[in-house]
Amino acid sequence: MRNKRPLWLYPLFQIPGMLLGMFLVLALLFWLLGWGRPTVAVLIAIDLSPSTYEESPALFNAPNTVMAQEIAAVRSYIEQNSQQLKVPNQIQVMGFGGQVVPLTRDFSSEQQQLEAELTRSLADPSLQSQIGEGTNLNQAIEQGVKALGGISQHCRELLLVTDGEVEVSPSAIAQAADQKVKINALVVGANAPQLETATLATSGIYVSGAEDTLQMLFTDKFFSRFNSNLQWIALWLGFAWVALMWLLTLPLDRWIFQGWMSLPMNLSGQLALGNALFWSILTPIILWQAWRLLGLPLLSSC
Repeated sequence: MRNKRPLWLYPLFQIPGMLLGMFLVLALLFWLLGWGRPTVAVLIAIDLSPSTYEESPALFNAPNTVMAQEIAAVRSYIEQNSQQLKVPNQIQVMGFGGQVVPLTRDFSSEQQQLEAELTRSLADPSLQSQIGEGTNLNQAIEQGVKALGGISQHCRELLLVTDGEVEVSPSAIAQAADQKVKINALVVGANAPQLETATLATSGIYVSGAEDTLQMLFTDKFFSRFNSNLQWIALWLGFAWVALMWLLTLPLDRWIFQGWMSLPMNLSGQLALGNALFWSILTPIILWQAWRLLGLPLLSSC
């Protein structure tokens, strides 16, 4: 043991050490600089049915109602989209009740345009009658999927906001899955099992929260998830972990298995190499399972 060369003189230590440093630097750069973020199109469909405000027509879009909180959350998403992303999301906003009504004309990433069109639509005195009674979530999904289907080379996210349990037809879910549209749902103060099933079937996210938390949920949950590059960070950290296991081959062999456990040289070498090979096989399997939810780097970020 005393006559052996220092570990850092062996290529089996040097090469994994260099790779470990490189992968950790890449993970840090992707985290700090936001490299690898997907290009995203988001259609936000908000519930404007009578249950989101008082029955009196004078209270349509009144302050301190669920509807007002929904609209404020949409505006916060538009603002954050403009301020934090080099390539902002393409956004369109719809309102739904018994019918689905576009609140912005088309997909856009321009904050001023989106906010102006949203303000103009909400000020339209005929909007309440256009929305109608009831909560036709299936129509909202179908119209949202149809609009997103015309957007190419983008990750397609449909974000639904409603205030109660609603029925979701299997055909609407199948249509979204066929168009590679993720259904995401924010349910205000209730649970909607069928809507949760739709989000799981399309790899979206389901969140339930109080009306005063809508803005926080829009920005911290949905905006962060839609624009996450976590799959790239996971890739580099996975590679770094494999490099670390190979870096530890000689220390395990010399210091742990031979020095501390007094194992024969051939057995200690086999155990040290076996540890590195084990993690070299298991790590890609773990990453593959994670990428099923986060998206595949290089192949797809959606």
